[in-house]
Amino acid sequence: MASTYLLKALNAGLTNGNSKTWTWSGWFKRSKLGTNQVLWSWGNDGSSDAYMWINSDDKFTAMADGQYGSSGFVSTMTFKDVNSWYHLVFRCDVTEASNADRWRVYVNGEQITMASQTITNATSIVNQVTTVNVAIGRRQRAAALGDYWDGYMSQVVVVDGTAYGPSTFGSTDATTGEWKPKSDGEIRSAVTFGTNGGLYPFSNASYLGYDYQSSDRSGTTNDYTLGGSGYKTSDNPSDNQPTLNSEVDKGGGIGYSYSQANQGLSFSAGDWGLIPGTIGPGDSGKWYFEAKQTSLTNYAQMGFLTAKNLNAGGWEGYFGQEGGNEPAYGYGQDGKIYYSTTSANTQSTSADWATFTSGDICMCALDLDNNFIYFGKNGTWGNSGDPTSGSTGTGGFSIANPSGSLWLPAVAGYNCTWLVNFGNGYFDTTQVASGNSDDGGLGTFEYDVPAGYRTICTKNIKTYG
Repeated sequence: MASTYLLKALNAGLTNGNSKTWTWSGWFKRSKLGTNQVLWSWGNDGSSDAYMWINSDDKFTAMADGQYGSSGFVSTMTFKDVNSWYHLVFRCDVTEASNADRWRVYVNGEQITMASQTITNATSIVNQVTTVNVAIGRRQRAAALGDYWDGYMSQVVVVDGTAYGPSTFGSTDATTGEWKPKSDGEIRSAVTFGTNGGLYPFSNASYLGYDYQSSDRSGTTNDYTLGGSGYKTSDNPSDNQPTLNSEVDKGGGIGYSYSQANQGLSFSAGDWGLIPGTIGPGDSGKWYFEAKQTSLTNYAQMGFLTAKNLNAGGWEGYFGQEGGNEPAYGYGQDGKIYYSTTSANTQSTSADWATFTSGDICMCALDLDNNFIYFGKNGTWGNSGDPTSGSTGTGGFSIANPSGSLWLPAVAGYNCTWLVNFGNGYFDTTQVASGNSDDGGLGTFEYDVPAGYRTICTKNIKTYG
């Protein structure tokens, strides 16, 4: 997340490791594109520098002082997906005879093509912990501090002294064909971490930088210290959750400002805008999310719409506007439901639901089995609604649900700010006070998730959606 990093400061009491042979493995999901963002970096107060990053062209780049030419080591592949997790392995062994084997990069289990570069068999500053700092998530050289990672990371593994391939850290799912992470235990059994290596699953909310190369953390001094406002999240490579989709075609010259790895969004006063989440269910199941309004000057809405609505131009306005007669249902700050159906756009109800304003937390429950949607605020369902009422739809709003639909959570606004909670348990950097989960124990929300409703995530979508 922006301005967040993990740091291991240089220490004369530590022991230098192997600067010629090492491995970095990590999973990441991007939020912001088109800027330099560092994954792992070594640096000090002088001119020495070593780092791996996604550059402003959205390509992977590596530099290591003493081992690279002036142009660096750049991928031909671009990383522009803000919806999915990538797994990257950087395998370094400059003692190899072939230049092509000295630095190798793998994404989701496959070696990728890098621009031609001569890598020398020379000592770099990597693993020189007595003289340089090392950071995850920002560039560390004093003269160039910054280039913070903006997104998510999971299960970072650092290996000192051995060059491992991707199969050490991941495998292909026999059923789905997807590349998936191996468990922490499997990695511990397969890897010799070396002097300055470590396993960083970011699973301890109180100390994200703990090194778990031993399950009980014995015998290691390779922890990192958190800097910035990052936090432990349930979004991970094995259970992907939606974020607000910063890469949809927004049109209209509307001003958008994203925060906290696309969990927050401010709309300018220039015009209406609508932004969906990156993933959602199909035409079945029951789904829940929350959104907090923090700066409501003019107008705001939250709810669900179908992906076809976006294709028809619905992203340019608000819920139901310019939707091409595709379903969309949004709860407005004036207590009305704004919607489109398969036969009409730009519809609204009377003000049967409570109004909301800055500071209020809005709730949305979408029942695609009985075709009703429910809205509420601050723990109370509007219109005397009961999301568990099933086919009677007590207090719910009847929706159109064409077969084969893809439903996406979304927020809309005009001069306002939304902070969404799709299950991460935070509104921006503020943790929810209550900690309610769905019936399967997934997600963390401020208010009680109605019985039968689920967090929007890939685990639940595979089972219920």
